[in-house]
Amino acid sequence: MPRKRLTLAGPALVMALAMLAPALATAADGQPDFSGSYTIVPQKSDDIRAKIAAAVGPDYTVGSKKSEQARVWIRSWLEGITEDPAKRILTIEQTATEFHSGMGDEVNIYYFGREATSMGPGGGNLRVSVTWQGPQIVTEEKEAKGKGHITAVYSLQPGGKFLLVDWKLEHPTLEQPLSVRLAFDRVQR
Repeated sequence: MPRKRLTLAGPALVMALAMLAPALATAADGQPDFSGSYTIVPQKSDDIRAKIAAAVGPDYTVGSKKSEQARVWIRSWLEGITEDPAKRILTIEQTATEFHSGMGDEVNIYYFGREATSMGPGGGNLRVSVTWQGPQIVTEEKEAKGKGHITAVYSLQPGGKFLLVDWKLEHPTLEQPLSVRLAFDRVQR
């Protein structure tokens, strides 16, 4: 019985196809793959501190209302993002069914095709969702009991090495909605 001779080309080809399969699957449906780590580029991003000051107001309470405490807490939370070096790295994991996005230890998980519930940074339940809008990914977080709302629009730029995130926070305690454009360079895939 004749024996087939195996060469390294066969296994190498199989490995190459296995490694390319996720990229080919993403390319086949026409949607970009956002998976990877990104570092913020302050020079190309909005001035986060100025935007926080304009939308959120002072870093102290101006009355005794409970809403003032919430507003000051929101400001402190947002400023923590700008001060913590670990929160300058955005990590994204994307599959056909899930989108994970987070900076530092905070990672949000969204499920394509269904709304889920998550714990908000200050406690309380959030209704979270993710959708495709053309080549962009849009995440939404809404307070289950309240009027807080966060929307993030992720836009991967041609070549996949640069990411823009348009982030908007609406909350009744804010003086105006907080809208920030953040620019990121990809550091690893």
